Amino acid sequence: MANNETQYATIEQIVNSSKYPFSEAQMRHLLLHRHKNGLSNSIRKIGKRLYIRLDLFEQWIESQTEARR
Repeated sequence: MANNETQYATIEQIVNSSKYPFSEAQMRHLLLHRHKNGLSNSIRKIGKRLYIRLDLFEQWIESQTEARR
């Protein structure tokens, strides 16, 4: 049986994970500019908290190339 459950993480969870190479300052910068950098698709805002949908976040990471800059 496949796991189809969508997983979300907070900034702190991503920073503390060894899977992602981002500092807290880098994550806050990316999230602050999410509407310009295309990351807004993977962000859910509930109240004042931001949650990152991990599958879409990983797709966004993979889509980033040096040529896009």
